[in-house]
Amino acid sequence: MVKPFDRVAPYYDRWIGRFMSGRLDRMVDLLSCTPDDVVLDLGGGTGLFARRLLGRCGEIHLLDESSQMVEQVRHGKIKTRVGSGTVAPYPDRFFDAVVLSDVFHHIREQDLLLDEVFRLLKPEGRLLVNEVDLDRVLGRIAGRLETLLFTRVFPTGFQHFCTRLEKRGFRLVDEVRDSWSFIGLWKLEAYSLGGLSVSHAELPENVDRFQVQ
Repeated sequence: MVKPFDRVAPYYDRWIGRFMSGRLDRMVDLLSCTPDDVVLDLGGGTGLFARRLLGRCGEIHLLDESSQMVEQVRHGKIKTRVGSGTVAPYPDRFFDAVVLSDVFHHIREQDLLLDEVFRLLKPEGRLLVNEVDLDRVLGRIAGRLETLLFTRVFPTGFQHFCTRLEKRGFRLVDEVRDSWSFIGLWKLEAYSLGGLSVSHAELPENVDRFQVQ
């Protein structure tokens, strides 16, 4: 089945990369990776953001449901997989950080996605989110235009998003908001996980229901 982003994959970096450059720099600063961090760019597409992390963190994984987008990554140091973010092919407590950049409003099953992020993060793991903001007038317009011109989207407001994360044990650490969007960094409180974690060496090599790149 052809995914919506399959059609734009060959042109995505050319169209979006220049527009997003300054924003991606701010996201890198907020995430503040260390050489020991294992990071998942969930819904990472062509790797626009993942490539910014090269040399900054220990291990970079990218998961996207569009095989055509993943084919554009073309960098051996980024570990790519094709699959759904709501049933991600990684063990519990595997990542130090998860990134959702321009992803959340494309997901209909948003609570399932947040539950999966919760499962994947280690105690005190970070979640970095870049999103259209339904609380802003221009954000609402952007959402309607994307639905009209490309595919149906399900944007959320910053305040509602914060509430949904707080219920799962996340604490807002930093934020950048403008006239149409937000970038936010949250930390998962250790008490909400019971101190569980997993070594990245435990990642299973073969997961039959996903295509591994």
